[in-house]
Amino acid sequence: MSAIGCRILNFPIAPTVRELRLARLTPSMLLAVIVAAALVRAAPAAEFSFVGNWYGVGEPDDPNISYIDSYSADGTFHSEFRKCEHGEVVWKQTETGKWTMKNGVLRMISDTIDGKPDRFDNTYSIELAGPNEFHARLLQPDFLFVEKRIAKFEFPPCYVGA
Repeated sequence: MSAIGCRILNFPIAPTVRELRLARLTPSMLLAVIVAAALVRAAPAAEFSFVGNWYGVGEPDDPNISYIDSYSADGTFHSEFRKCEHGEVVWKQTETGKWTMKNGVLRMISDTIDGKPDRFDNTYSIELAGPNEFHARLLQPDFLFVEKRIAKFEFPPCYVGA
């Protein structure tokens, strides 16, 4: 344990109130601390970016469907879905549309399915957002999507999972 974690009265490593009073900051040190705190507060936190390619497995109606979502900086997306059985692709589908992210909510509005006009409007609550993985919960039906960042828009072979 650290000295602070196991502090006992009169413990020789722990500072006393008198020692803390003697260690007061000089005006220049105080100014430096205030400026540093203001800069940290003013600097925007590195925001999570959906831009890129993401791979996931599982859909609300079929846990064996895999998909890749590609989010572009211009607010468009392209998704591909596929299902494998016995090492072969037995079903696939494409989808395109627009995406937005606001207040922890990802909204995807598709405008084509398999190249034909169609419209779906889905909203997801983001439960986890990291540089290489995010979790998005579809509310109706309740389903958690787990997506992992991938370098290229490329499915693994069918014999590797879904």
